[in-house]
Amino acid sequence: MKFIHAADLHLDSPFLGLTNLPNTVLSTVRQATFTAATKVFDRALTDQVDFVLLAGDLFDRAEQSVAAQAYLFHQFERLNQAKIPVIISFGNHDFAADQHQSVAYPDNVTILGAMGTTKTLTLQSGETVAVSGFSYPERWVTQDPVATFPDRSAADWQIGLLHGALATGSDDHYAPFKLSELLAKRYDYWALGHIHHRQLLNEQPPVLYAGNTQGRSVNETGVKGAYLVSSQAGKLVPSFFPTSAVLWENLTVVFDHVTDLKALGLALTTWLEAHVTSQLTLTALTVTLAQPLDAVELAQITSGDWLSLYLRTHQRYLVAANRTLIKLQVSQAATKITAPQIDQQYWERGQAQVFESANERATFGKLLQDTSLAEWFMQPTTTVQLKQQAEQELTKLMGGEDNHAT
Repeated sequence: MKFIHAADLHLDSPFLGLTNLPNTVLSTVRQATFTAATKVFDRALTDQVDFVLLAGDLFDRAEQSVAAQAYLFHQFERLNQAKIPVIISFGNHDFAADQHQSVAYPDNVTILGAMGTTKTLTLQSGETVAVSGFSYPERWVTQDPVATFPDRSAADWQIGLLHGALATGSDDHYAPFKLSELLAKRYDYWALGHIHHRQLLNEQPPVLYAGNTQGRSVNETGVKGAYLVSSQAGKLVPSFFPTSAVLWENLTVVFDHVTDLKALGLALTTWLEAHVTSQLTLTALTVTLAQPLDAVELAQITSGDWLSLYLRTHQRYLVAANRTLIKLQVSQAATKITAPQIDQQYWERGQAQVFESANERATFGKLLQDTSLAEWFMQPTTTVQLKQQAEQELTKLMGGEDNHAT
């Protein structure tokens, strides 16, 4: 038995703010959610899976475009012709109350209801699969929905389909749940959606966020995709496959010998030649300089004028590198706080305590329910950036080099 678990297609994402991109690149980006989704459906047909699970937010907005609705209809019909069922739970972006499709989906498509409902499939192998889940009746679901899911049935395989977030407290809005509740149901697999960073919450049985199929902003970096899940020795084993049409990247580079904009342009071109990517990558670049630019040149960077000019005059380098720059900012090398400004021993001890993973997570709290913030928080560079910013802010509060600790 094998199936595909995908989530958060976000068809019709607007990709706002990319005004400096060449038309060919902009066209590729605007079609990226559709291109990525097509890879999911192509894989289902190539591998002849038994069914496809879509864990919410197929559309980016409740008001779906005709193009997005028609696209999904045709993809579902492709699967229908191959006799591959599709089971959908709508999420907070495409909640069921606003599902006003102009056409009915093909007969192979099942949309789960507002309460925990179950669809049972009988596969060609004779195995039975029960898929339990629900669709959002409105944009926010504040109650834990897992209580409405049935306990494990007599089917050969039982799967949960859930678009939601781990519970953090009384203000949860996205179908809050506890991992212990999911495990208590004794299902063989939990197909999760909503968080755009793929995460394995439990290994066996797998409790898995597939992440989104296409990153939508620089806060959703890295390769995105879906999972092909197969039965192996009585267990369900997920295997990731990539679908991203476009990658997003947030990088910091150090240019030690740059003192003006001309030198910056030369250094940036050299960097592009040395960092070619395998597919189109939208890069937000922070350049750390050993020496500051003068105020006039820095203003050109801050306004975006210099980057706009660079993009127009260096297209061949950008095309060759398979990159485009969506943002450029310049910072000076971080000032290291040393005694006598503050006792270094106490600073390092406090730093280790404050920037401990559990403490960071507790501080961010409910903000982690936002998909883009959760994605940013999970990046390995985030803690480093937070530490650097804290040092810089502390330096300002202490009055810089002229302030001495007593």
